[in-house]
Amino acid sequence: MKAIKVIFYLMILLMIGSCKPFKRNLPIGAWQLVYAKHMAADSVITEFPGNIQGAQIKIWSEKNFFFAGSRKVIPDTVTEDTYGGGTYKLVDNKYQETVLYHFNKLAEHQIFNMILEIKHDTLTQTWPVDQNGKIIRANYYIEKYVRIK
Repeated sequence: MKAIKVIFYLMILLMIGSCKPFKRNLPIGAWQLVYAKHMAADSVITEFPGNIQGAQIKIWSEKNFFFAGSRKVIPDTVTEDTYGGGTYKLVDNKYQETVLYHFNKLAEHQIFNMILEIKHDTLTQTWPVDQNGKIIRANYYIEKYVRIK
């Protein structure tokens, strides 16, 4: 009889524990860019660190994103400010940014489809991707960020 009570209480605890709300792996917070690469087919166009110098921070809230930084493409001597922001949607690892403002005016009001992966304190964005989440390898970008604590 005592064993049945123990099993019953364990089942109750298991059910209560499994009823906790599911916590999505959202990018909410501030992230520091640590690596970036622009690829065209199999050729590296730009790489950070490498032929790009600078820094960038990206910040996410529940529905919005913002980034700011500066960069210089070597051997150029001009440093360019980078900034932008907008809204985003995240379903599983399919991520979509709607850019509301951007240092490159051609990017404003554009929608970018990406893959976003978060592993521990590292976030990776890869774009563009097709509707199935496959990278469009003719011309694509990879950015890696670490969470700022």
